[in-house]
Amino acid sequence: MVKKPDSNKARLNRHRRVRGKISGTPERPRLNVFRSAKHIYAQLIDDVAGVTLASASSMDKDFEGFGGNKDAAKKVGNAIAKRALEKGISEVVFDRGGYIYHGRVKELAEGAREGGLKF
Repeated sequence: MVKKPDSNKARLNRHRRVRGKISGTPERPRLNVFRSAKHIYAQLIDDVAGVTLASASSMDKDFEGFGGNKDAAKKVGNAIAKRALEKGISEVVFDRGGYIYHGRVKELAEGAREGGLKF
């Protein structure tokens, strides 16, 4: 019997492997990305203190449009960059969450760079 591999389990394994190598600090927090079929989420995380410094998603009240496409990802990237700059954060470590750097994840990163974040 042929069994289909669990793609989310493989993603989580990749995410754990990457998390062993990168970590967020108060000066340079980790920009974490999570995507679902309908929405995309981004967080700035200080792993030293274990707190989320800022977040943005396509579920926010001021967000307009469908959250599961590249345009939405770019808007969320711009929003997280704006919120980071308001808190005095300009440099981050990008954590793609085990996803391939392509499509919505790439658009979110480009939107954050356009918004003024450096990574």
